[in-house]
Amino acid sequence: MINNGEYKILKNPQSTNFNVMELFAGCGGMALGFENAGLQTKLLVEIDKTCSETLAKNRPHWHIINQDVTQLKFSEYNSQVDIVAGGFPCQAFSHAGERKGFLDTRGTLFFEFARCVKEVNPKIAIAENVRGLITHKNSETLAIILNTLAELGLSL
Repeated sequence: MINNGEYKILKNPQSTNFNVMELFAGCGGMALGFENAGLQTKLLVEIDKTCSETLAKNRPHWHIINQDVTQLKFSEYNSQVDIVAGGFPCQAFSHAGERKGFLDTRGTLFFEFARCVKEVNPKIAIAENVRGLITHKNSETLAIILNTLAELGLSL
């Protein structure tokens, strides 16, 4: 929302009881949006050390794990997290990249997101990516992603 030429950050004045776990958290843009909506951050996972340090500096009360998501087990959070979110790496699907899809290791990280969803069993899963994912390999890649989520019992 723009007000007198300045951006106004919308914030829910009340906290909710809903919590979020986010993979591939980056510097916390999505997490900040969840916080502004009144959601509680349960866990953030980010492999990049600089991003993790930025998260810790800006939100020292957030639980941040600076580790490769492939090395983590999430079953200890089973049924304790309301939302699992993640913007899995987009370079493999982006029009700006080589579009190797699942042949690019970064493209396979979606399946780590799916594994987390399976282990955690959240009420909601939110996967974010680039527009190029829609048309990658004539939409076959998107179909694989949607089928994987449906196999986990998620309504799409």
